[in-house]
Amino acid sequence: MKTTCTRGGLRPGFTLIELLVTLGIVALLVGLLLPALGRTRRTALATADLANLRGLAMAHASYMTSNEERFVDVGLPHGTIANPEASFVARLRPYVGQSPVAYRSPLDQSPHWSPEAGGEGMPVIDGPVPTWRQTSYGMNNFLSRNYSPTAALLGPGEGVDRMQQVARPERTACFLLMTETGSYASADHPHVEEWAGVAAPWSVAASQVQVNAVDRAAPQQGSQSNWSFLDGRVATSAFEDVYRSMQDNRFDPDIVPGGDQ
Repeated sequence: MKTTCTRGGLRPGFTLIELLVTLGIVALLVGLLLPALGRTRRTALATADLANLRGLAMAHASYMTSNEERFVDVGLPHGTIANPEASFVARLRPYVGQSPVAYRSPLDQSPHWSPEAGGEGMPVIDGPVPTWRQTSYGMNNFLSRNYSPTAALLGPGEGVDRMQQVARPERTACFLLMTETGSYASADHPHVEEWAGVAAPWSVAASQVQVNAVDRAAPQQGSQSNWSFLDGRVATSAFEDVYRSMQDNRFDPDIVPGGDQ
């Protein structure tokens, strides 16, 4: 540190090297703090989203109590408006309230919410009738009366559609986070059967479900997202913990994942 002469005497000052060193230290500290702050923020958002999922699970439990233990169904296929009134978005509204907050995840970064819902004005499909995102969440299509693989093979109503038909509710996924872009951004369910028979099922799933909603890293088998289960439990889990193959997953209620006793 150098000194400068003033009328009142000597006043300490900084040399250019000292200023550069100080700025370098500040930049290093900021570089170390920003990632930590980002992780803290993601953790807070993930926790808030788990609360949303827990609320949906509670609303679904109330719905089942009023409907002979039958599951709510879905009605928003990808790429079309289809039947909004049949969707769980409409059917659960009396149980979660009219506010859209419960249906919009704190983790959701989709640009496809309508301007009225606080979105960026980018419809999923920009046609004569724009298609907007109505919910961040989707329902496991294996539990649907109309869109389950069993219903596709044997006809509507032939699949698992009530709690009494599920042997292990605690290991059967119910609600999840839908992908934020692409045609499935306006859907309220994925097609889990399409994830089978490929070397990297997470790559197909990522086009339907936001498998990395929590960690925001490039989608992979270890990507983290939030999930709810039929028994009301919610959890942050890696994709590989909920889906490994057609014979080992937590979506098909007729199978038990390997090693899960």
